[in-house]
Amino acid sequence: MEKILTIISEYNPMHFGHLYQLEESVNLVNPDYKVAIISGNFVQRGEPSIINKWDKTKIALHYGFDLVIELPVVYAISSAENFASGAIKIANLIGTTHLSFGSEIGDIDKLRKLSTLINNSPDYIDLVKDKISRGYSYPKSQEMAINELFPKEFKGICAPNNILGIEYLKAIEKQDCDINPITIKRNAQYASSSEIRDSIRKNEESDDSLPEYTQDILEENKNQGSLVSSLKAFEKEIIYILRRTPIEELSVFPDLTSPLVKRFKSASSVCNTIEELIYKIKNKSITQARIQRILLYILLNITKEDMEISKNELPYIRVLGASAKGKRLLSHISMNNHEIVTSVNSYELRCANENLMRLLNIDKFATDIYTLAYERNSMTGLDYTTKLTSYSVR
Repeated sequence: MEKILTIISEYNPMHFGHLYQLEESVNLVNPDYKVAIISGNFVQRGEPSIINKWDKTKIALHYGFDLVIELPVVYAISSAENFASGAIKIANLIGTTHLSFGSEIGDIDKLRKLSTLINNSPDYIDLVKDKISRGYSYPKSQEMAINELFPKEFKGICAPNNILGIEYLKAIEKQDCDINPITIKRNAQYASSSEIRDSIRKNEESDDSLPEYTQDILEENKNQGSLVSSLKAFEKEIIYILRRTPIEELSVFPDLTSPLVKRFKSASSVCNTIEELIYKIKNKSITQARIQRILLYILLNITKEDMEISKNELPYIRVLGASAKGKRLLSHISMNNHEIVTSVNSYELRCANENLMRLLNIDKFATDIYTLAYERNSMTGLDYTTKLTSYSVR
């Protein structure tokens, strides 16, 4: 049986820490194929990707991946649970045998044990709900529940990558996938993606943190005016939509409870910048990342109904790029009659699933909105006109 190693990542942008994870994973698995499932033009922290999805694909192929698949934007900007669920659905559809993710702890057995306990513990769910009702954010409620229920073995485990890894493991168990998970402990010698993005925004040198080809792509984007540094690039559009939309119509967006709708609407009436808007809304019960995700739902017109569709459907497999070896894998996947998208136009002509068409339309719209942040050459329809990225030389 051929081994397919899959890594789920934002690659925003791809840096030496990512290359370390890939190299360590390859050493452990010795795979026949390497697949990246990546967030596209918007990411889970509620921000735009600093470079577009096709440039991220070029970098991933350049550094050794055989196939690059886009995680539909509804999953990519969801909470960690739905992000992981959507990515694992795709990983399972393509026949992934091994899934690798980074973690602070680097102990797959400990993470698996905790994910199983959480999956099968009504007390955990009830305790998280209780903490949320007391005004704590969801991540903080998770941490408090774990510390209270499993204080000896798992206290202090709630670091961001550990939590996302647990969500992958929960999804593998819930979906009954025949996927072998491995985790690579994050290497502290490498700068984090957040630190690197901060340096890029400040025009500071980040050569020590980024491999050469990533630097080349970033430089191209700077020169072309297509580097999208933060959510601030869309602040006027977001505030305009909030001011224009009647308060009762804002309730269609995910994560917006009645009290939150009022906070968002009220804040938009007095704020000129995204920073002011977030400051006005934020409190201990809602994290900045959650606020930013809600703002993206509003910007991209992603509704609660769309979110439910994402939870109940098997997504299509949107291929952004492939090496020669990756095209052989793609041919094998296609034989199993999965929903493969290599050409948006061709897929639209044959797709009979209205729910999948809705998710694809959101992806296309997200690309059209993303290019609004370009300094020049902003245009729509790139999902139709951009060809599948190929790579044949290592």
